[in-house]
Amino acid sequence: MADNRLVLDIQRSVAPRVPGGVPEDRLVGMAQAATRAFQQVAQWRDDGKLSFAKLPNDRVLLEQTQQMVKAVRGQFRELVVVGIGGASLGARMLCTALAPKPAAMKVHFVDNVDPRTVGELFGRIDPMATVFNVVSKSGSTLETTAHFLVLRDLLRGRFGKKGYAERVIVTTDPDSGPLHAIAEREGLRTLTFPKDVGGRFSVLSPAGLFPAAAAGVDINALLDGARAMMDRCSTDTVLSNPAALLATVHYLADREVNRRVNVLWSYSDALRPFTEWYIQLWAQSLGKRLSLNGTEIHNGLTPLACTGAQEQHGLLQLLVEGPEDKLVTFLSVLDHQAHLEAPPAQDVPEFGFLGGMDFGAVLEAGRRSSELALQEVGRPSLRITLPVLNARAMGELIHLYEHAAAFAGALYGVDPFDQPGVEEGKKIGFGLMGRKGFEPFAEKVRQSDQNSRWRLT
Repeated sequence: MADNRLVLDIQRSVAPRVPGGVPEDRLVGMAQAATRAFQQVAQWRDDGKLSFAKLPNDRVLLEQTQQMVKAVRGQFRELVVVGIGGASLGARMLCTALAPKPAAMKVHFVDNVDPRTVGELFGRIDPMATVFNVVSKSGSTLETTAHFLVLRDLLRGRFGKKGYAERVIVTTDPDSGPLHAIAEREGLRTLTFPKDVGGRFSVLSPAGLFPAAAAGVDINALLDGARAMMDRCSTDTVLSNPAALLATVHYLADREVNRRVNVLWSYSDALRPFTEWYIQLWAQSLGKRLSLNGTEIHNGLTPLACTGAQEQHGLLQLLVEGPEDKLVTFLSVLDHQAHLEAPPAQDVPEFGFLGGMDFGAVLEAGRRSSELALQEVGRPSLRITLPVLNARAMGELIHLYEHAAAFAGALYGVDPFDQPGVEEGKKIGFGLMGRKGFEPFAEKVRQSDQNSRWRLT
């Protein structure tokens, strides 16, 4: 593997090798459309919308993160991250994939407002040994606010105002928002959630870096990997730019052969949270009602995630024989940095062939067999291979997909950085919870519930 880098292999997504794949002439002929897409991405960079690309080189945010980790590590053993969506998925992904065992600090994540889950966690942890990181860019996220009020009451009741302030770190807008105001008023420590970086692109900001570094992840190596991928994505030639190529194959698979369901199939348990992060990135960035010029288009690709070898006994059946509407990307790791070998089994001749085989080889055989099963029935797939699952490789993978989401948005002619559908849902939620100023949204729900004709009781 050249330079021990991430490798993107699209050969099984292209026709005629795989009949259901992207026509080769269309892939080669994308030069003009790609030029317009590169120009759009450059315009977004000039307008400040591509701010996630600046994060790997932001020494101020890195230093802020490292100083906060140094401050809490000697005092606390555990960290609870309170956030949802982009304020949680990225950090969880980094901690799961990269944190050493045992971790420098044990990190828990509180996202969904499930009373059973939250109550059990808050009842299990030792508040004396725990620091809480409340993460919300706006500072008004409904679920995060609810969690914050619970832990605030818990900590103030147990430790008083001073002890509460010592145990809460807020990651939010540095200048405005309810959480920012509360942090200033109550003397809480803060980390910066960059104003110009959306939640789903924030993993390489303090929102993701602080929990990861607290757990023991090498965030310098993570940022090195992101910079390396950024360099690879700086060329304006599709076939030489990994992110542009990844986005273009998905775009053509949709437009040319109607494959609008994108399956990311990870052959590593540690990368399962990465596939969950990918779902948010792909869905929020590309699922848009309006184009850049205001035309109603209802654009979008539907992301799915699964983990091998488990789904070889489930989803693979659908992928091989079901509707021909899916493009699969296999995500594999060459060196799992762990060795487990099946023992010799001469006394069990039925399974003797497994004797001496490493589990990593068994996992890789499963991936290859799934890939070939799709190829044999003319169904396209791609492959992304990491040489090893370490911080540098993870930085490459994250930045590959972030740039690909931006480039795909440019190809489709939509804004990959906004989320009007999500914001509408938030307003309705605020209305239902009784927040002042959002009463009309609650009324919409009440009116829609009045028609009970089709309700079974």
